[in-house]
Amino acid sequence: MNYMYDVLLNFNDFPYDIFEWNKDDKINHIRKIPLFKLKTADLSNLINKNVRLDNDFLNKIYKKTELYNKKNLDYAFIATDGKIAFAFSYNTKLKYSQLFLDEEEEAINYSLNLNFYDIKYDIINNKNIDLLKTRNETYMRRFIYSQLKKIKNKDKLNFIFLECFNKKSEDVLNDLYHELENDFENIYYKLYKILKKTAIKR
Repeated sequence: MNYMYDVLLNFNDFPYDIFEWNKDDKINHIRKIPLFKLKTADLSNLINKNVRLDNDFLNKIYKKTELYNKKNLDYAFIATDGKIAFAFSYNTKLKYSQLFLDEEEEAINYSLNLNFYDIKYDIINNKNIDLLKTRNETYMRRFIYSQLKKIKNKDKLNFIFLECFNKKSEDVLNDLYHELENDFENIYYKLYKILKKTAIKR
């Protein structure tokens, strides 16, 4: 099996850029981790779809990732198609980590002498990932939708709509969702601040 050595990884539900790592994230200092060269279509599926990895592959990588604290991750690996590289960990679902640029370049260069690995997996469904959104924007979007689902008081919804759009609505919840779907970029931060304040007062 091929390995990469001495890498820092930050596994999350979304493949956040390095500059979006937070100080509270659990950063794993990896001593060694399996490396596989995959076809671009397979790597794309691992990143963009919810997949179930084949048991034979999981058995192949089980406990093969070693940390510097002498512990092992159950299932983790780095995959590259020779153009980009991502690290993955797996429990019931895949989590991701981008690599630092020099480590990604190392993985890509190393893969030039590797054969493509025929990874087996089942696609469950598409993943709702917008790679153009920052970590903060993704968090705000989730917060907004979760808060709107919790609000049952129509007067409160009317107040939020009036504060955000400076107009009234006959069907406030539907209009809020409509505005979010059609003009999210221009209103999400304002709506986020309003919902944050009302959530604190609750």
